[in-house]
Amino acid sequence: MKTSNSITPRLICASLLASVLCACAPSSYNISAPSPSAITYEKTSNKAKTINVVDARVDTDKTFHSGILQSTLQFDGVAIDPIPFLLSHSQAELRSRGLPITLTQNSTGSVAVRSFKMQNHRSNGYSPYVSLTSFSADLKTKQGVKRIAGFIKRGKVPVWSFDEVIEPTMNEPLALAVQEFASKLNNALYGHKASNSDVDNLAKLAKSNTDGKAYLKVYELGFTNNKRAVNTIVELLDSKDEYKRLAAISSLGTLRATDQVSRLKEIATNGKIWQDRAMALKSLGDINTKETTNFLTAERERFSNKKGKEALWSTGIINLYLP
Repeated sequence: MKTSNSITPRLICASLLASVLCACAPSSYNISAPSPSAITYEKTSNKAKTINVVDARVDTDKTFHSGILQSTLQFDGVAIDPIPFLLSHSQAELRSRGLPITLTQNSTGSVAVRSFKMQNHRSNGYSPYVSLTSFSADLKTKQGVKRIAGFIKRGKVPVWSFDEVIEPTMNEPLALAVQEFASKLNNALYGHKASNSDVDNLAKLAKSNTDGKAYLKVYELGFTNNKRAVNTIVELLDSKDEYKRLAAISSLGTLRATDQVSRLKEIATNGKIWQDRAMALKSLGDINTKETTNFLTAERERFSNKKGKEALWSTGIINLYLP
């Protein structure tokens, strides 16, 4: 009887908490198609190429959308099938940048997608609805297998309706994941980049203090594959705008800014908030040197002795990059 009495209050509290978190939350969300980038790469190829992609996700990693709030993400009226979604929109992104590439799903291929998913979290009814979007894939190249991965964190407090979270926490991070996946495929296979003039124009927009979505231009600087963007991105590492700062930290990895490894290690260790530390881990994984791999390995070991969301989520980011 004592055991039963002690458990009942906990069950009631858990039920009440779930009710508060899920209040007004719909059971499904309709996602918009990611818009392809408007900037083409400076040198492109007219030769059409087909890249076969393998769904290499294990069964335990095949749930696309999960977390505190249970809901289905839909596209064109049906639940998102993650791999076809990633491939079709990444193909559109590559073609918009001047690369006539067709991405097809097959049982064998040069790209093996290990993970593509979105997790959500909300601490209480007054806190932000948070989404953590990530992907990880192995690409076979002449130089060996290359790991390409990405991670985007977004959050929004719904004021009037849960519909307010769709654009910032679902549409935007999925579009960024597609753009980053396509950008990294290009870099590994072709190495094409945007022109210096396009980078300079983007840099001006990224520095804007009046455009509430200037952080998207910071991400796009990373997707240019042109290291001319690094100086501007470094300037934005101390931005008071959280999402502009996170985009800057992320983009140093996308551009493989090896001269910024010490700065990224400092952020990963001493960043004031978890988001900064997490994005620094992501960028160190992107840079992928012996030094960064050793650092991530040590961090994973350190987190293995800790509990809580930071340890769990940070380990998840590291695992996108390390075996």
